[in-house]
Amino acid sequence: MLIRPYQETDYPALVRLWNDCLPYDRLSHERFLQMFLLDTYFRTEGFLVAMEDDRFVGFLQAIHRTGTEEKTGYLTAFGVLPAYRRRGIGTALLEAGLNYLREQGMEQVSCNGYAPYYAFPGVDERYEEANAFLLKHGFQEAGRPVAMGLNLEYVTIPEAVRARDIDLDQEEYDIGMFRLSDAQALLRFTQEHFPYWHDSILDGLRHGNYQIIVARKDGEIVGCAQWENTLTDPPRGASGRFGPFGVRADLRSKGIGAVLFYHIVEYAKEKGHKYLWFGWAGGRNLSFYERAGCRITRQFTLYRKEI
Repeated sequence: MLIRPYQETDYPALVRLWNDCLPYDRLSHERFLQMFLLDTYFRTEGFLVAMEDDRFVGFLQAIHRTGTEEKTGYLTAFGVLPAYRRRGIGTALLEAGLNYLREQGMEQVSCNGYAPYYAFPGVDERYEEANAFLLKHGFQEAGRPVAMGLNLEYVTIPEAVRARDIDLDQEEYDIGMFRLSDAQALLRFTQEHFPYWHDSILDGLRHGNYQIIVARKDGEIVGCAQWENTLTDPPRGASGRFGPFGVRADLRSKGIGAVLFYHIVEYAKEKGHKYLWFGWAGGRNLSFYERAGCRITRQFTLYRKEI
């Protein structure tokens, strides 16, 4: 068995391997290219493949954000063909990936949590062997994110949200569609308050995705919600995908997030969409989404380990 870094000629076989290992998360060749190989931080040394008798039998990506002070690296995805499991291949891949991250100065590894290029926010509960594998190797549960969806045909805007929208207008908050003149203010907002999503918003703007609802106050952006961003679901943005979505931390008790969310709902319905979904929710925002009628569609576990 040989473990080595990714090579350019691996591409077609690696996509087949991914789809055989991760049946709930199949990728096209184009989406694999966009999600992984075109990531600014992709390094061949961190994308490891396992081969046996010239056959691809496993893979693992270890990645970190170069040029930052961040000491957390990420395992974004891994898999071993079912017929080759329990033979030490996954362990060898993991050890090689962790060694790579240590060499880059990382002190902690997260599986997953890597934004914005994440195929999933953690390990799907249905991948039982993968969950057991990480626990066996000293990873600890750090969260239970979920994916959620909303059937728009059954959604109306709550009167309380409409009233809050009017109140915010009287408080001189301006909530509405993104304007080209908002670009620099929006990028300042994401850079300062949501740096992990900054590249996502920037890339969307570069590709003409202006489907963004923004909240303005005194000439600054204080919240935003985007629709079908090409970076969170490349190459063209998945139908009905919602996010990034965020409000400045000191203003989160004012109902701005609820107004932004239902502006997106109205926008999507006016465009003829029947369904809204997002790949990562959890913590305090989960109850808000549930009250809005969103339903959990997938459940994940986020893992971390000191290395």
